[in-house]
Amino acid sequence: MRSIFIGAAVLAPALSYAAGFDCAKASTPIEKAICASPKVSALDGELGDAFKVALAGHPGKADALKLDQRHWLASRDEAISSQIRDEPGKTLSGDVARYRDRIDFLKGLDAPVPKPLDVIAAALPKLSGSQYDVLHGLAAKGVPLVVAKSSDMSKPSDFPYEADKTVANALTEGSGDAQYRVLAGSPVSSVYSLQGTANCWSETPFRIEGKKAIAVEAPDAWGADCMSSHELVKIAGDYAAVVVGYGGADELRVQAARWEGKAFGKDALLVARFDHTLSIKGSACAPKQSPCDDFAATAMTVANRFDRSPLADTLARLPQGADKAAYAAAYAAATADDGMAAKKSQTRPSLPDFGTGFTDGSMADYSAEGTLFPLTFRGETLLGYIDHGHVGWRVNDDWIVSAWRLKAGQLEPVASAYIEVKRGAFLLSSMVPVPAPDPH
Repeated sequence: MRSIFIGAAVLAPALSYAAGFDCAKASTPIEKAICASPKVSALDGELGDAFKVALAGHPGKADALKLDQRHWLASRDEAISSQIRDEPGKTLSGDVARYRDRIDFLKGLDAPVPKPLDVIAAALPKLSGSQYDVLHGLAAKGVPLVVAKSSDMSKPSDFPYEADKTVANALTEGSGDAQYRVLAGSPVSSVYSLQGTANCWSETPFRIEGKKAIAVEAPDAWGADCMSSHELVKIAGDYAAVVVGYGGADELRVQAARWEGKAFGKDALLVARFDHTLSIKGSACAPKQSPCDDFAATAMTVANRFDRSPLADTLARLPQGADKAAYAAAYAAATADDGMAAKKSQTRPSLPDFGTGFTDGSMADYSAEGTLFPLTFRGETLLGYIDHGHVGWRVNDDWIVSAWRLKAGQLEPVASAYIEVKRGAFLLSSMVPVPAPDPH
């Protein structure tokens, strides 16, 4: 059940409840948690109103809106479920699931798109679903867009301009790692470096006056953020500082500040939403067999269901006719203090590939939040395990699915599959408020 019933959202009368549904009838853990938090309940009601207004105002985009809302609700449920599991009994925090971001997106569908983001917004439907290097991808589609190249410097003296004090300090601080942007005809550039395992940016922009490099104030788009893509771009006739951020397969964020002669102008933020698709990357069954097509099909059924509603009950209720006793024994072994899914342990197994190597190059570790569920495969009741791919603290959108059996008191892996989640067709874009810089 969803807190907003998509098909009837436009037709539903205004509700007297704070949430987007009748809290007196709340039945799922998600709904009860929403109703127990005055802040989240109010946000849920505001979201429901914003969605109804968006549908009424954009009848030609109704299908895209409904599909996108289903994707967002799945991510919302996953975030709330995670908080319920990690902090049982605690009231949901007001920032759970980024409700405010979603409300702003729905309200911004009619907002005018300023230069130079208007060029990108108009071209987004051309973007290939598999193209994650967005700016170069759009340029390859004929969009009038040129991305600056980077020039490495082994020492500060390699810098081709006369640097003022601020730029000189940036060159020294980034010695050995510092680079500067090269874009023919551009009156502005920057010295930058990437630091740490999270690839955090340190960037000092400067305007070019003959042979001089004179530092200018950095736009919010070039703040000290991490895990994003900073670029200097010529878009049609404009130059702009651009940051491309990825909110998973479903979301793309493009923040830009236009160069206005002596300084950067005000930042603007365009958020684009996409459909996504699931596909098998690889599968294997014990002891060594690849591909394992029958388990791949089983895993895809599981992942498709879980992707739409990533809650433990989604899979616990699968009509597989599971042998409850066998599953209960395997579950107890997995969650025991020394088990592979022990609640007090932060270590988890990796997706077994049985020596086939099909997980090479993938985030194939389970996190501490993987979901156990009953799975029937080849007529046998097994312990299933599903999670996003992890490497250390990093996580991706992909699903990894495994099955174990309990044998002589020990769990042994039976089969596994890696399912890629890829960006699909463009759905919608919206102008949203620029968030406060997030320094690291």
